[in-house]
Parts: sequence; C-alpha cells; structure tokens
Amino acid sequence: MAKDSYEDAVAGLTKLLSEKADLGNVAAAKIKQITAELEAAGSKGFDPVERIKNGFVHFKAEKYEWVQFFPF
Repeated sequence: MAKDSYEDAVAGLTKLLSEKADLGNVAAAKIKQITAELEAAGSKGFDPVERIKNGFVHFKAEKYEWVQFFPF
C-alpha cells in the first residue's frame, strides 16, 4: 500500500515536471532537502555497545536475580 502511494507521488511529480519545465530547479532543491531530512532521521542507527550494555542490565535484573530467589 505504501509502495502504491510512493509510485503515485513519483508519477504525479513526473507529470507535473513534464508540463511545467520551469519547476525543475525547485523540485530538485526540494528533493535534496527531503533526502537530507530522511537521512538525518535514519542516522540514529544501531549502537552495538549500547545494545550489549542494555541486554546485560536486563538479564541481571530480570533473569539472574530472579533465579537467586527461587533456587531449583
């Protein structure tokens, strides 16, 4: 469903630019701006060191300490 709306947007932009060629520079500037915003939003990324630290804290609090209270 999202792919359809993406394709529709690209088709609409292509049609508009073919009808009004003078908007090409404006469209290029907007596309660069949107691309930069999307790259910034996606740059938070994955920090493996933080993931390991958080996993250890979770294990210690939720698994290890629980086992100490209920020995088998």
